[in-house]
Amino acid sequence: MARKHREAAAPSRSGHEIAPARGPILLLLGAPLHADGSPGPALHRRLACALRRLRRDPNARVLATGGVPPRALCRRAEAAAAAAVLASAGIAADRILVEPRARNTWENAERSALLLRQAGLTGAPLLLVTDPWHVPRARLAFRAQGLSVRGAGCRVAGAEGPPAWPRLLREAVGFGLYLLRWLRVILRSRYGKRRVSRRP
Repeated sequence: MARKHREAAAPSRSGHEIAPARGPILLLLGAPLHADGSPGPALHRRLACALRRLRRDPNARVLATGGVPPRALCRRAEAAAAAAVLASAGIAADRILVEPRARNTWENAERSALLLRQAGLTGAPLLLVTDPWHVPRARLAFRAQGLSVRGAGCRVAGAEGPPAWPRLLREAVGFGLYLLRWLRVILRSRYGKRRVSRRP
């Protein structure tokens, strides 16, 4: 009986019902937009990867996550821009989920995990749609939310993307900071509960 309840359709944040998972969920991580609100190079690459996977597997769905970061060139949410491109490419609305508030990779994971749990979709295979060098840090962020994810196999041509050393340095520093952040969450959860239990 409990299983039937978990598999029932759940409402999305837009008010539409989310059908039970029959295939993988693509976690399309946002990236900067141009000043006119159109996808920048990184988001364009990620959208191309997501579209290939969605067209290959009719049961796959996509969760576009990304809001308006502090230094954004426009006030349009990255996820909204991504969803518009997906819809214009012929992807049905019931295959697109939108999380339009995350401002960085850590929040992508936090807010996506919340949406997936509310919709009962955490049991589906979760595939990260992002640039290859971003996958380790993004996986760590989602692991900190209790979700097991893997890369969707997106590839970047040699001439695309930022120069190798700056991006690798940025990701290495970011990975270390996220690891410390995750450890703080674990310690706060573990020792915070002990303090509460010791109160009279």
